[in-house]
Amino acid sequence: MSFDLLNIGKNGILAHQQSLQITGKNINNTNTPSYVRERTEYMESEYGGLERLRVQRMIDEFANRQLRNDISNVSYYEANLEQAEQLDTLLGDSTTNVASSVESFFNTLQDANNDPGSVTARQLVLAEADAMVTKFNDFSQYLNDQKGIINDRLTLSTDRINSISKNLAELNSKIQNSAGKNNDNGDLNALLNKRDEQLRELAELVEFSTVEQKSGAVSVNLKNGQPIVLENGRFNAVAMKSNPDTERLEMVLKKEHSGGSVSEFYVPTNELGGSIGGYLEYRDEVLMPTQKRLGQLAVRIADSMNTQNQKGMDLDNQLGRKIFDLSQTESQALQYADNTGTGEMTVRILEGDSKSFPSENLRITKTGNPDEYEIVPVNEDGSVVSGADTITVTQASPGTIDISELGISLDLTGAANAGDQFLAKPADRAASEISLAIRRPEDIALANPIRVKDGMDNQGAAGIEIAAINTPDDYFDTANNTLLPGAPARIEVTGQTGNAYDLEVFAKDGTSLGTITGTTDLNGILDQAGLADPDYEIDINGEPAVGDEYLIEYNTNGFDDNSNGQAMADLQRQQLVRRSGGEEAEPTMTFNESYGRLVSDVGSRVSQNRVLRDSAEAIKSQTETLYDSQAGVNLEEEAANLIQYQQAYTASARIITTSQTIFDTLLTSLR
Repeated sequence: MSFDLLNIGKNGILAHQQSLQITGKNINNTNTPSYVRERTEYMESEYGGLERLRVQRMIDEFANRQLRNDISNVSYYEANLEQAEQLDTLLGDSTTNVASSVESFFNTLQDANNDPGSVTARQLVLAEADAMVTKFNDFSQYLNDQKGIINDRLTLSTDRINSISKNLAELNSKIQNSAGKNNDNGDLNALLNKRDEQLRELAELVEFSTVEQKSGAVSVNLKNGQPIVLENGRFNAVAMKSNPDTERLEMVLKKEHSGGSVSEFYVPTNELGGSIGGYLEYRDEVLMPTQKRLGQLAVRIADSMNTQNQKGMDLDNQLGRKIFDLSQTESQALQYADNTGTGEMTVRILEGDSKSFPSENLRITKTGNPDEYEIVPVNEDGSVVSGADTITVTQASPGTIDISELGISLDLTGAANAGDQFLAKPADRAASEISLAIRRPEDIALANPIRVKDGMDNQGAAGIEIAAINTPDDYFDTANNTLLPGAPARIEVTGQTGNAYDLEVFAKDGTSLGTITGTTDLNGILDQAGLADPDYEIDINGEPAVGDEYLIEYNTNGFDDNSNGQAMADLQRQQLVRRSGGEEAEPTMTFNESYGRLVSDVGSRVSQNRVLRDSAEAIKSQTETLYDSQAGVNLEEEAANLIQYQQAYTASARIITTSQTIFDTLLTSLR
C-alpha cells in the first residue's frame, strides 16, 4: 500500500512540477508575439492514478487561418495606399500638378493676343511654354521613378518569399522528426510557434492557403493553387520576370522536376494578394495608366499647338514653325519572347493628325496574310481594352504606314512571321520626351498668313472673310514674303440670276483656277471651284453685285493681327483628347477635362481603397481578439494556476511523507 502511495505521490510531484514550469513559461512569454500559451493535460491510467502528462498548445486553428487571411488583406490595401496617396497628393497640389502650368500657358497666350505686336508678351508665352514642358517632363520622370521603386520592392519581396519558403520547408522536416518522438516534448510546440510566425510573415507578402498533412507538416499553396512549399521539405522558388514589357515585372513560380529541368508559371497579378498584390494593383491600375494618360495629354497639347502655329505668320513675316519638339517621343515596339521572325517596329506620333491618339498600349500581331498586321489597344495585363476595335493594316516591310485611327506611324523593318506579336507603348514616355522647339519670341505665329479685302469699286452689299486656314503646303512663297503665282488671289462675280451667282477664281498670275455656276451658297468658294485641299478657304457674306471682286494677299507686316493666336487660345476649350482606345476614335475631352479625369480616377481609387483598408483592419482586429482569447497569455489565469499547481505539488509531497510514515510504522511493528 505504501508503495502505491509512493508511486502516486512521485507521479503527482513530477506532473505538478512540469505544470508549474509550463505556467512559468507562459508568464515569461507574455509579450512574445509568436508565442502560443500552453496547458498541461493529465492522462489517467486504466488502474487509477496519473499515468502521464501531455502539453498542449491552446490555439484555434480556424482563427489562426482567418488571421493570416486578414493580414494579407490589410497588407494589400496598405501597400497600395502607401504609393497611391503620394500620387494623389501631387496630382491635386497646385504647385506640382500639370493643369496649373497648362492654365498659365494659355493665360499668357491670351495676354499676347491682346498685344500681338509685343515681343515681351510673346517672351512670356515662351517662358510659360517652357515651364509647362518642364512640368510634364518632371512629373513623367517621377512616375517613371515610381515604377523603378515598385520593381525594387517586388524583387526584395520575392527574395523574402523564397527565404520564408526555405524556412518553412526546414521547419516541416523538424516537426515531422519531433512529432513521433515524444508528445510532451516542448521543442515540438516551439517549432510550431516558429512555423506559425513564418506563415504570418508570408501572409504579409501574398495570400495563400495551407493543407495540414498527417505527418504534421503543412503544404502552402498560392491563391491560384500553385504550391510554394511541399510536404516533403521541398519548395518552389519565385522570381519577377517580364514578357515583353521590361518595366512591368510579374511573379513567376519556378518548379524543379526530377530530371533537373525547371518550368515557369506566371502567377496572375489579381491572384496574389498581400503587399505584393497591392503594389502590382497600384502599378497596373493607377501608376502606369496615369503616366500614359499624362503622355497622351502632352502629345495632344503639343501637336495641336504645333499644327495651329504652322498655320499662322510670325513677326518675321514667315509661316509659323513647330513650338514643341515631338521627335524624341518615338519608341521601339517590344517583341514577345516567342516571336520567330526578325521583324522590328518603331512607333512615332502622327504629327498633325494625332486626334485619335490613345493612352493605352497597342498589341500588333502579324497575321497569316502577306504584309498584314492587326492592331488592338490592350490593358497593362495584356487583355484587350473593353469595346476596342481591331484595326487591320497592310504594309510591306521595310516600309512606313500612317494609322490615323490611332494617331501613330509605324516603321517596319526585318521580316515578321505569322503569329509574331509586338507591344507598342506610344504614350508611355511621351510626356518626358517633349521639349521646346523654338527659343525666339518672334517665332510665335499669332497672325494669319493671308489677308482679304473687298474690291474698291464693288457695288454689292457683301464682304469677304477667311473661313479657314488649312495646312500651308502649296500657296506660299515664304522666301519672298508673298503668295506663289498659282495661289488663289482674286474672286470675281461674273453673273447673277435671282439669288444664284456665277463666280470665277483667279490665281495671282491671272490664270483662271475654276468657275462656279448658279450657286446660292457663297461659303467655301475655293472648294466649290474645284480646288482640292486648299491652304485656305474663303466665304462671301451678303449680296454681291455682278462685277464685284474680292482679293487675297500675303499678310505682310500684319503685326497687329491676332487671328491665329486666338485660334491657338481657343484650343484650350475644344475637345481634342480621346477618352479611351475602347471608345469612338473622335476626341471628346478638352485638355482640362483630360487632366481632371486623370486626377479623379486616382482620387476615387484612393478613397475606395481607404474604406476597404479600414474595413480590413477592423476585421483583422476582431480576428486578433478571437485568436488571443485562446492563444494569448492571461496573467490573472496564470497566477491562479500557479497557486493551484503549488498546492497540488505540496499535496503530492504530503502523500510521499505519509507513505514514508506508514512504511516506518510497519517496520516498527515487526520488531
